[in-house]
Amino acid sequence: MPIEFHVKKVNLKDSILITGFHGLGAAGYITVKHMITNLNAELIGYIFTDLMPPFVCMDETKISLPFEIYKYDKYVFVLTNVPPHSRERNNFSRAIAEWTIKEKFKASYLIGGLDGRLKSSENDKIRCVITSSFKDLDKIDIPILEKGLFVVGPLAIMLSYFEINNFPSIALLPYANPARPDPMAAAIAIEFLNKLTGLSVDTSQLISDANKIEEEIQELIKQRQERTKTDHKMLYL
Repeated sequence: MPIEFHVKKVNLKDSILITGFHGLGAAGYITVKHMITNLNAELIGYIFTDLMPPFVCMDETKISLPFEIYKYDKYVFVLTNVPPHSRERNNFSRAIAEWTIKEKFKASYLIGGLDGRLKSSENDKIRCVITSSFKDLDKIDIPILEKGLFVVGPLAIMLSYFEINNFPSIALLPYANPARPDPMAAAIAIEFLNKLTGLSVDTSQLISDANKIEEEIQELIKQRQERTKTDHKMLYL
């Protein structure tokens, strides 16, 4: 059975797709989820697949499904609450790209993450990958991903399909912590999405969450160091 899009009858022509996945630092997922919540975007549909993860939950008063589609103004968000099954990840990504082109979207903005260990300095925040037909790079002043570094996973499939079909697309790749969810990476992605879109999505909560995580990590490190000192003292008693 093909991957199914169950979407309200709304005009999607000239819309802009925004989506991301659970990659490095879950930056794509966190970014999309935060923007949907902050903008109070309208739920307009779902994606159903043969190997859809068997999970649902309640989100306030409505049931939340694994793959949801939201709309705010001309922006359409595909939210993957859980990652697509590994055996249909490529087909899932391609299906979203095909649907985007079929519905005559104007462009797509994809969100991923880069390993933070590759940063050249503290001021180094983000890289991007663009298809040949993407013309708005001058709006945001982001360095292109260096030769020899690769985009992998769902974003790579979508970028490949968009390039082959001459469709404008950009992947925003903030540096992210590969070991844990990284809300600061999502905040950086949204900072540049705001420049691209003209939206004013607030990132203060993401920055607060990032600072809280960092404080908790530093506290754990401090406790571990104190235990190590105590253990060393015990050896000499």
